[in-house]
Amino acid sequence: MKTRILFIFFLLTGTVAWAQSGQDLLNQILEEEKNTVDALVLYPESTRMAILEASLYPEVLVKMETMQSNTSNAFTELMESYPRETQEKLWDLTRYPGLINRLAAGAEPPEQLDKILADYPEEIRQTARMAQVDYYDLLHNMHKLMDQSENAFNSLIREYPPEAREAFQQLVDLPEVLTLLTGNIRLTVMVGDLYRREPAWLTQQLDSLNLVAAREHAQELEDWKTSLDNDPEARADLVNTANEFSKEYPYDDEYYDYDEAEPAVVEHHYYYHYPYWFGYPSWYVYPRWRRYPLWYEWGFYTGPGNTVVIIDLPSFYFTNWYFHYPVHHYRYPGLSAHFTNFYYYHPRSGGSITVSVNNWRKQNREVITDDWLDKARRDRSKFKEFGQFERSREDYNRSHAEKQLTQREYLDKNTRKYPDLAKESPRATRQTEPAGKTVSPKQPVERPRTTAPETEKPPVTRKKNEPAKTVNPPVKETPQRTVPKTNEIPKVDKAQDFHRQKWEKTQPEKAKTPPQRTRSETKPPAEKKETPKRGKNGN
Repeated sequence: MKTRILFIFFLLTGTVAWAQSGQDLLNQILEEEKNTVDALVLYPESTRMAILEASLYPEVLVKMETMQSNTSNAFTELMESYPRETQEKLWDLTRYPGLINRLAAGAEPPEQLDKILADYPEEIRQTARMAQVDYYDLLHNMHKLMDQSENAFNSLIREYPPEAREAFQQLVDLPEVLTLLTGNIRLTVMVGDLYRREPAWLTQQLDSLNLVAAREHAQELEDWKTSLDNDPEARADLVNTANEFSKEYPYDDEYYDYDEAEPAVVEHHYYYHYPYWFGYPSWYVYPRWRRYPLWYEWGFYTGPGNTVVIIDLPSFYFTNWYFHYPVHHYRYPGLSAHFTNFYYYHPRSGGSITVSVNNWRKQNREVITDDWLDKARRDRSKFKEFGQFERSREDYNRSHAEKQLTQREYLDKNTRKYPDLAKESPRATRQTEPAGKTVSPKQPVERPRTTAPETEKPPVTRKKNEPAKTVNPPVKETPQRTVPKTNEIPKVDKAQDFHRQKWEKTQPEKAKTPPQRTRSETKPPAEKKETPKRGKNGN
């Protein structure tokens, strides 16, 4: 009897110890990798379960990453001798499941080829016909490379349990998830260990996190909509930058072209991804596995009367693109300040705006302090000065390639030209500190939550004495985008768009600078801000 009591005691205390250590470990994961966890828990339950199952076998993920890197490099070498326009068309063909293999099976007569292509969207058929006629040998080599990678993958997972094989097969169709898991392998190992010990407990925790993340995103989106209603300057700047974005990335999706006679709403459309084994196109500066229509990237579409209808936060690709080019801060200081102000209201969010502002802040820490950033969100001229400073430094380094200057070095040589930046620079703020002491940058103070978060006011960045505006102002120029003829918004079954995309964190072979803009596009105007002309997809 005594032995039985001792056994029950040790069992209970062991369970309590596990619960405590498991909770501590989960809290540690949430603290260290919040953005990644937020991205993963937003997926549907079936995908979350596949992620957990795959995390039990991190060695498979590591081997898959190595295989993918080798195959991707081989595919890039296969394509690199062809013109960029040809590469773009062939890359596009790879997104449609089985299409390369069917085209490479043999030269078909036109009627037989038409029968094959009937299984694929109309917009890719002409490209497929052209490729089979003009690039059949290349298609055949692409087919062989794809077969090799798929055979190697099937051999790799063959000896694992059925649940694991099914999970890995599912995740191959979600390459952005695999990128997250392999790029954060320590997190993956820790989650796998938790799941192995207590699967039911961890699953319950992730279900709860899914609800929390969804609510936080909904609140953040509501704040974003209201903040733009209250800041017409930033709203107009967002439209103008969307015009510029559409010039560089003119892709749009014909599935969302509405017929006047049949204004049907597309409820479901899966955006075909680039195959995991081939990777994404080599000219993308960071992981971008899927191509979305332009309205998705901007987070809005234009409604009747050229009103701007906000449907989501801008995509990570759009916000990272915006902060990557200093000229944007010169041309659109109002939008830069608005993004930053929004960041201060959502400092711990894993959303696109917060992540992009924080990345930009870290990349420019040689000249940007938290005090400068706090003041700049209220004084938009500071962003304009920064944009001018960085553009001038880029010009200098371009003409002095043998001895380029860092931000700190260039600012030291031009303190009179950029007085506000020099005054607030990290070196200036450290002059009163003892030698050798490092000043830790302040984190933005998170706004205290009330008991009813849905009633709290979103950030407002309007000019002094300017009344708040709640009616969407008409915008002079807006990018042309298909407008739903009903009140419903097209629903998109999509991945979470790689929620931790960072321009500075790229694979070595893909770490390339974005296409250099011409001087007319990048040089700040001499007097007043230009309004970009509408591009191919603009009106």
